[in-house]
Formats: sequence, C-alpha cells, structure tokens
Amino acid sequence: MNPEHFPKTNLLILLIFATALAFCILPVSAVTVIDDSGTVIVLNATPLRIVSLSPSNTEILAALGLADQIAGVTDVCDYPPAMKNKTRIGGYSAISIEKVAAARPDLVLASDLTPKETVGRLRDLGLTVAVIAPRNTDHMIRNLLLVGTLTGTERRAGELAASLSDRVAAVRPCPSATGRPTVAHVVWHSPFYVSGNDTLQNDVITMTGGENAFASMNRWGTVSLEEFLAKNPDIILVNGGGGMDASQKDVILEAFMNNPQYSSLSAVKNKRVYAVDADIISRPAPRIVDAIETVAQLIHPECFTQASPSPEATATSPVKSSGFCAGSAVLIISLIILLHRGRND
Repeated sequence: MNPEHFPKTNLLILLIFATALAFCILPVSAVTVIDDSGTVIVLNATPLRIVSLSPSNTEILAALGLADQIAGVTDVCDYPPAMKNKTRIGGYSAISIEKVAAARPDLVLASDLTPKETVGRLRDLGLTVAVIAPRNTDHMIRNLLLVGTLTGTERRAGELAASLSDRVAAVRPCPSATGRPTVAHVVWHSPFYVSGNDTLQNDVITMTGGENAFASMNRWGTVSLEEFLAKNPDIILVNGGGGMDASQKDVILEAFMNNPQYSSLSAVKNKRVYAVDADIISRPAPRIVDAIETVAQLIHPECFTQASPSPEATATSPVKSSGFCAGSAVLIISLIILLHRGRND
C-alpha cells in the first residue's frame, strides 16, 4: 500500500493498538517461573484462590498483601493471627488431598516438607502446584520475588525484598576485638538436638558475626551431653516460645541456667544463653530478618549500631516470561517505518 493513500487517522489508530499490545493492555503471554523443585510453573491468569502447605509460605503470601486470597492453610499456620481462621487442610505430611481440592485453588504453594506423592496427586487433579522451599535468607528473598511474579504482586514483592535486603545488610558484623564467637543453636535439650550447616539457623549465626559450634554436622542432629560440653560454645541460642520476653517461660533456657550439669559452660557462666522465638528463627519467611536483627545484637551488641548497609546487597528478580509480545514489537517497528515514509512523501 502506498503510504500517501493510507489515511493518517488509520495510522494513528494502528499505532495506538500496537502500543497497547506492547504494554500488555491487550492479551499477554502466560507468567512462567521455575520453582524450587525445578518444575516449570505456568499461570494464565492471576490466582484469586491460593492454598498454602507450609507456615513459611503462608507468611510470604500475607506479607505480599494476599491474606484475603488464601483459601486454605495447614494446621500449623498461625501467623499472622488471622490465619487461624482459615480453612485447615491438614499438617505438613498429612495433607488432605480432598480438602485442598475442595478449596478450588488457582495456585497451591508446597514446600520441601510436602510429600512428593502429595504434590504429584494434586497435579494429577489438574491443580497448579509450585514448590517454594528456601534454604537460607537470600533464597527466601528470591522466592519472595518469585511468589510476587506468580501472584501479580511484583511491585510489592520488589519493595519488600529491597527493604529486607537493606535490613540484612545493616547488621553485617563490623570489626570487633571479640572476633567471631562460637554459637550453638539448640532446638531441644533432652536429648540435645542442634542446628548444623545448611540450616536457616546456621545462616543466621554466620550472617551476624558468629561461628556455628556444630557446623561440621549436616543439617540437624543429636549430640551427647559430653559432645556439647566439649564444644563449650561462647553463646547458646535456644528455641523459645516467648522470644526475648523474659515474662514468658522458656523451658530450654531455664534448663541451661538452672541445671548443675550445664554450669561449667562458658555461655552459662557469662549469662550468654538466649531464647529466640522458634517461629521467627525457623521459618524461611520475611520474619527471619527479625531473627537476624535480634541475634546480631546478642552476638555483637558493641557494633550493631555501627553497621551500615552494604551496596552489594541487592535483590534479584526471578526469570519469567515476558509480557511484551514479539508480534507487537514487529508491528510497532513497521508502523514507525510506514509513518516515516509517509512524512517523507
């Protein structure tokens, strides 16, 4: 077609149409991500009903402002408090397939504790199941962005990820005359059940200037009283329901401070046994940063306020399919050329 015979009004209409395609006002490609199991997850629309199969994923969804979209949670999902009123679909390893299906979810968020057989059966029912299983703080922040992509809350996820990254950077240990004290995280004391390497607790300890006394142990495990006494950690962190609130009874803390068999430990002598809320230090969710800030002050109180944000601490976005359609790009380029020729003529 000769450009001079093509009405300029029609050219303008086509240009607006192409621009609308480019900015995804018209139909776009599906959102695609790769979950922590290596599975490609595709969603053709923003999920309006979501079922969470772990407390950490429930907390991530709530932090993204998606509490109203949560249609089902596990028996142990208790934060935020409003989650206690949600439909229960079972425990970590005893999930009711029927209850999940009855919730009619557009998206199910599983974890590494969700039995693979359960994930498979849910997918066989035609449900979209994404496995979200962060192993450390940085991984949690990446997963926060991934869930944001899946749920159409990219902006909120990006803002939250940046805020969490800044808070983590602010507590990186400054130089200290005391060096890196050895720290033991005790899940339970009878028998001793402690956190080793490749755990969220190990991540918290190392990020805040400590050295895990049981770093040679893979994941979690039991040790004898003799082994624990031989390690003689400088600081002992114990799981506590009351966190740092001394008004609430912490069984493990009281055992360390009152039982004579622990009296030879340096941490006991120096009163450096602390209870940290088990939920915030055990769940790979945004509140893990609360645990990092708390532990940083316990390990290096003398330099906590001197720490400054690190410029290297930046959040990265998960890979997803582009919402910019290739066809619209070609159309825009063609129209620009056509308009340009029309003007020259």
